[in-house]
Amino acid sequence: MREETGNLDVRELEILERLENNGHLTQRELSKEVGIALGLVNHLLKKMVKKGWIKIKNLDSKKIKYLITPDGAREKSSLLYKRVESTIHFYLDAKRVIKDKVIHLKNEGIENVSIYGINHISEVLFIVLKELGLELSSVVEERKEGQEWFGYTVVNMDEFVKSNTSVLILASLDKEEIDCFCKEQENIKVVVLRD
Repeated sequence: MREETGNLDVRELEILERLENNGHLTQRELSKEVGIALGLVNHLLKKMVKKGWIKIKNLDSKKIKYLITPDGAREKSSLLYKRVESTIHFYLDAKRVIKDKVIHLKNEGIENVSIYGINHISEVLFIVLKELGLELSSVVEERKEGQEWFGYTVVNMDEFVKSNTSVLILASLDKEEIDCFCKEQENIKVVVLRD
């Protein structure tokens, strides 16, 4: 299950979006904003120039401006469409996996659950719980304790353990994260969303 269309596509889209907003950005600034190495920014910009997506305009001996061409604008739209389409597919796949797991819990007679983690997976999980009529007892996340999330006050793990009346569902599909969490929480019934 992938959420992105491919790392380079995503990075190209991010660079095109930033240049559209500010063509005066330096490669170093692009590197920081996109979160990739300066050398990769340089490589991608050269690739985009070669493909005709951007043009470089020299303003003076030290300053340049990046201009997005009509081909670049079309490519940006195409990349954005791919990203939206990929996100929708990811959401539908995640919802299917989560729904199967929650139906299994419901068939076991479990009607009251808590969620650990606040992220896009927990949002899908929240929707599925509401659709299937399961009760959400609490939302647990150490770093967001005290914050509000869909009308629930987020609690820390100690508080959850004290009032533990429900099964804890880990809002993650990442195997390493799941394994690590389950090792740390050996004394709690944790349900994971993948096998």
